[in-house]
Amino acid sequence: MTLHFPRSCLHCETPACVTVCPTGASFKRAEDGIVLVDEAKCIGCKLCSWACPYGAREYSEVEGVMKKCTLCIDRIYNEHLPEAEREPACVQVCPTRARHFGDLGDPESKVSKLVAERGGVALMPELGYAPVNRYLPPRPRRAGPPPGSEPAPPAEALDTAALPPVLRWLDRVLSR
Repeated sequence: MTLHFPRSCLHCETPACVTVCPTGASFKRAEDGIVLVDEAKCIGCKLCSWACPYGAREYSEVEGVMKKCTLCIDRIYNEHLPEAEREPACVQVCPTRARHFGDLGDPESKVSKLVAERGGVALMPELGYAPVNRYLPPRPRRAGPPPGSEPAPPAEALDTAALPPVLRWLDRVLSR
């Protein structure tokens, strides 16, 4: 089975990118453990990119500095946003709700319970960087109708005669 997953920063407990940075531009915030890049200090040497085993760093040719996921700290700590919207943009816009955000350090949080329930795993824990993100195994595929059986009729039939001409044409094209 092939699995596809994002390669965003895992905000490791012991991030290799921070230890190799010659200027201190890569750093880990003490208050929440978020790993960031101070672009004013970054010289674009790419050592952090080479040190990160997860491929989470990107070099900006335009700005000459390294870029990475910030967990949208401007959103998650923005007190002007409703509590429900204080999550990274990738979580908020994910159309399949495959991404989740929360405090894994709190065993009573929704995300901790989800990780425990679904058996979430750290990516390459044997490397010793202790990534904070967890990946959930794929959900079982939904069972479809048995092979050779007729699909169930739709609950409500579409009256194509009542559609505007453009939609009638589109329905005919898509129904082929």
